[in-house]
Amino acid sequence: MIDRTIYETSSVQIGVFRCSADDPSFGDSGPIETFCFVFPRSSVVIEHREGTPFVADPNVVVLYNRGQLYRRKAVSADGDRCDWFAVSEAVMRDAVGRYDARAAEASERPVRFARVASDSRLYREQRELFVAVRERRADPLDVEERVVGMLARLLRSAYDASPRSTAANARADSELVHAARAFLGRHFAEPLALADVASGVHASVFHLCRTFRRQTGMTLHAYREQLRLRASIEAIERTSDLTEVALDHGYSSHSHYTARFRRTFGLAPSALRRAIGN
Repeated sequence: MIDRTIYETSSVQIGVFRCSADDPSFGDSGPIETFCFVFPRSSVVIEHREGTPFVADPNVVVLYNRGQLYRRKAVSADGDRCDWFAVSEAVMRDAVGRYDARAAEASERPVRFARVASDSRLYREQRELFVAVRERRADPLDVEERVVGMLARLLRSAYDASPRSTAANARADSELVHAARAFLGRHFAEPLALADVASGVHASVFHLCRTFRRQTGMTLHAYREQLRLRASIEAIERTSDLTEVALDHGYSSHSHYTARFRRTFGLAPSALRRAIGN
């Protein structure tokens, strides 16, 4: 297991976490030591103590209070691979206080959300910042402002989100979506048909489509697309062969991949590689 801080000031920390699925500490690596938000780079099931399990994948950001106890289960063969951004207690309480003064002032756990959706712009920004810090190309003030800015956006998104359905079948629907996300996390690079996903989670095609979109705000196709594209960012940091990256991540050609990438992130893969310094 690797849990390493690569950048630290009095207000923020940035670090990297890697834990293979066969590591003895994979299921329980101990309590969280900071107030942090985490960008997964693989798919894994996370269960906060007294919470419900959820799939943490590159389409979400996981939020933790300091001292949070949790467990994990493997989804991806990569185990748990993520990058984390932490803030001081004062920064976190001030940020939460903009929305929930009682939680910010009185609670030992001011953050009441386990996860929040990550849009494409935010995912790109955190990757660029992480690489800049790792390669010592970042100004300390700029780093701190950008980390705090990301936290503010995440909390705003979490508090603005519509409440979940309270219907009697809400739990079953949530479990179905959980299973579908786990399935996509394992198979996102494969040429799946809708029936393949439905069969994999033991649901009808119609019910799966309707439920997944209602709970995530995305179609299955769009969700898989984001998993593919976000996983590919790490690959383009390692190789200049974009055709290989495209094929490895489920795209039919270099041009197909580049068009999808540009539409999502606003620039071509080669331009992003230059932006992050590779």
